[in-house]
Amino acid sequence: MAPPQMALVDHWNDQEAWTTARVAPDRQFDCWRDFVVDAHMHWAIKPVRCDHFPAFIRQGRFDGFRVTHLTSLLGGIVGVRGSREIAQDAEALYNLIYIADGSIELAIGGDAIALTPGTFALWDTTRPMTFTTGQNLRQVTFAVPQAQLRRVLPRADDYVGRKLEATAGVSRLFIDHLLSLDDSFGALPRNTAGHVLNATMELLAATLTAKVPLPEHGGSSTLLRQIVDYTLRHLEQPDLSTRQIAAANGISERHLHRLFEPLQATPAVWIRQQRLERCRRELRDATHLSITDIAYRWGFRDSGTFSKIFRREFGVCPRELRAGRLS
Repeated sequence: MAPPQMALVDHWNDQEAWTTARVAPDRQFDCWRDFVVDAHMHWAIKPVRCDHFPAFIRQGRFDGFRVTHLTSLLGGIVGVRGSREIAQDAEALYNLIYIADGSIELAIGGDAIALTPGTFALWDTTRPMTFTTGQNLRQVTFAVPQAQLRRVLPRADDYVGRKLEATAGVSRLFIDHLLSLDDSFGALPRNTAGHVLNATMELLAATLTAKVPLPEHGGSSTLLRQIVDYTLRHLEQPDLSTRQIAAANGISERHLHRLFEPLQATPAVWIRQQRLERCRRELRDATHLSITDIAYRWGFRDSGTFSKIFRREFGVCPRELRAGRLS
């Protein structure tokens, strides 16, 4: 829910838009600040004196993802996200911020990043950060749950705070896609929104890896990427095992476990998480398949055990998830 002071101007599906135009001038900045906190997690935003504060905000949310379009004509607004603010949020997100107009300066880990039109950067909601807006700011932010991005980009943390330009190639393709997604988010059918957002996340990962070459950690990063790709291609095999994965990639099972340490999960746990995530998508989208069919398709041999594991992972059983999506 948006802050009650914001003036709702449109709402469809999972996207909402607000403007301060219908709010009393002396309350406009406070309303905008409230929604920034609602949209971008908790911030300590310093109050400013102004006669009026014209601004627009649009946001769509789906299954942990967020797409937010925000404007602010006034420069010099300072926001601080320290340990106190971080502790107030249960979610952990990576936010890709793209500047369409104006400018903003981010301070992450002591480094200052000046973002201007056509540039973008990744920031981490679990790290302290400060922002300072320039005049006539217009930005689009794509927020991804950290656990999900790490599954396709294991070294996601290494890309935080890198300034990138959307000039050509995959970066331009990603930004064009992001802007189109921002415009049409509310028109996405619910049964396809998850697929589109996951494709956006994959395109983001491809953009970051193409634009920012990272130093190899003894070759482990490349090998882990290779193993992740192999595992995802074979997820539907019910007998997929760590022994098979290690053998197929020419390493020992012990080495395989060491490679997975940055993902904060053993290979077996990571495989189960991937399978559960795909089951969750198909329970929502593939309504022509039964729950048992979906469980068997992704390597679970017993529907009762699958239901217990699914509830433990997502807090809801498969039947309840499907009923909620179809109601």
